Amino acid sequence: MNHAIQRVALAVALIFGFAAAHSIAATFRVTTRIYEGASVESAAVHEILFDEGLVYDLPQINNRFVTVFDAAQKRVTILDRKTQVRTTLGTDQLIKVSAQARAAAKTPEQQERLGLMAKIETSNRGGYVIRFGSFEYFTSTQSPGDTSMAADYGRFADLAARLNIVRHLGPPPFGRMTLNQYVMSKGELPLETTLTVRRGENVQRFRATHALAELTDADRKRIHEVQGMLMLYREVTLKEFPNE
Repeated sequence: MNHAIQRVALAVALIFGFAAAHSIAATFRVTTRIYEGASVESAAVHEILFDEGLVYDLPQINNRFVTVFDAAQKRVTILDRKTQVRTTLGTDQLIKVSAQARAAAKTPEQQERLGLMAKIETSNRGGYVIRFGSFEYFTSTQSPGDTSMAADYGRFADLAARLNIVRHLGPPPFGRMTLNQYVMSKGELPLETTLTVRRGENVQRFRATHALAELTDADRKRIHEVQGMLMLYREVTLKEFPNE
């Protein structure tokens, strides 16, 4: 994996860190655009489609991998368009692995570094901020009108964060999960999220925008395509599943 792709993967892993998955029922779309530094060009774009209890995470710039979150069946499936294989993980497995990562932090220093002790603060910019270790997240919010959308988005993003732990993408997301739980409890969704990573004199910034909309006919066609992939692709273990 080259350095540019690594940075984008890190950005996606860091931004998608948002609360436990059970019922997901609302029907809508969230378009997430991720920017690195001061760039006005998107480093990554994700169309996240919520439909009939399933959530489809469809990357747009590099669309090789598709992820389907099925809370009712307690599973997450990752599909590889290139090799036409899929791998399936139980949500119980994702929760167990994240619980083990949490339990492994024995000292206050480890807990601080992982964000286990991080607290939500109200920002003078009108949103919320959380700081831990080398990381600082700020998010402004939007009210969807239907609070179930906020709950559904939070549950999806929680599973996405836990999946990142299993796939070793980005740091453990406990701090940002706390932030998301707080936002979700207010019946809101993130509007714009800024991540600042400080390591000595090196500072990296990522920004993500989250646009809420209704599903379109084109979205329905993409959902139908992914449903066909779920039926046709060969199942492999996570260890056998390709890495980008």
